[in-house]
Amino acid sequence: MMTRDSLVCRKSDILAAEVGGEVVLMSVSQWHYFGLNAIATDIWKRLEQRQTVAALCAGLAADYQGDAAQIERDVIELLDRLAERNLLEPTG
Repeated sequence: MMTRDSLVCRKSDILAAEVGGEVVLMSVSQWHYFGLNAIATDIWKRLEQRQTVAALCAGLAADYQGDAAQIERDVIELLDRLAERNLLEPTG
């Protein structure tokens, strides 16, 4: 499970296509795809650079109005799902 201190970055070998402002991810090695809504697409784009979950959430909180604690919970939930599907680089 991700924590505020986890380092996250998207895997470079994941195919991504933008369709109507949202991104669809494809893992060729596992032959599955994962669709992202508009906010998850924004998060995926921010994951191009390795960063802590806390830094990612701080950036999102600065750009979106909402409860910071709820943003963090939602981001961690998404990151856990992406990690389960092997779409993120290992943390370290």
